Amino acid sequence: MGQFPEFTPECPKGVYEKIITVTEKEVDRAGYMHPAELARQMQIITEEYFDACSGLTIAQLNQAGLSWIIAWTQMQVERLPQKDEVLRLRIWPSKKKAVMHVRKYAFYTYDGEPLVTTSSLFLLMDQKTRTAAGDPEGMIDLTPVVIPGEPKPPKMNLPFPEEYKCLAGRTVEAHEIDYNGHMNNSHYLDWTEALPEEYWLREHALKTVWVEYTQEMTEGQTVGMYYVLDQDCLYVKGVSANGQSFRVLATCEADGGAHLRLPGDRSA
Repeated sequence: MGQFPEFTPECPKGVYEKIITVTEKEVDRAGYMHPAELARQMQIITEEYFDACSGLTIAQLNQAGLSWIIAWTQMQVERLPQKDEVLRLRIWPSKKKAVMHVRKYAFYTYDGEPLVTTSSLFLLMDQKTRTAAGDPEGMIDLTPVVIPGEPKPPKMNLPFPEEYKCLAGRTVEAHEIDYNGHMNNSHYLDWTEALPEEYWLREHALKTVWVEYTQEMTEGQTVGMYYVLDQDCLYVKGVSANGQSFRVLATCEADGGAHLRLPGDRSA
């Protein structure tokens, strides 16, 4: 795999850290953390980080008619965390990309083994116009932090197939809606993971996930998920009556299930 953000036992200046333990409800039948659960943990630390460091809490932004919206994200996986592992999850600001705020993340074991790193692009959105808003008065312009080996910001476009062999329909349910009134970004990964046959997931180790959030989805909205497995890649395009809603590209490595065993584990 590529580079990974350098680990230091002491959390670097300007980096926000949270210690978490992987629970049973967050893992699959093999005991490994679902990618969507990684996204949910990143959402939790993002909200805590924004509240603690940005000068304006999410509640204050909401009162001003503003919301943080994630637009693109790219995840790189060394290995997925296991049940009961104690993890260090870190988030830090990077240099802005035009009007977008760049945030980077890293999951390590408590002792510093690299697990997952992510880079995401956020926008401040005007809740009435659903367009990008400038930074409001009182928001702190955070100093970018550079960690050796950190990921680059996610690309804003990737080549996708013209044709798709498979189609699955999903309808946004009430429990998938977040405080913004739209489907929570983690559920896009829940939906994606449910597409391939289980045997394919067992035989392939997840390496990267790229997500483009094109249009927000609301409760009761039906989406057609066009997808195709091309060698070791899963391409997904979500389309609603309003047009394209999202795209996901998950790249994997066929390993015959070796990723389901930790190094040195001979029991499986």
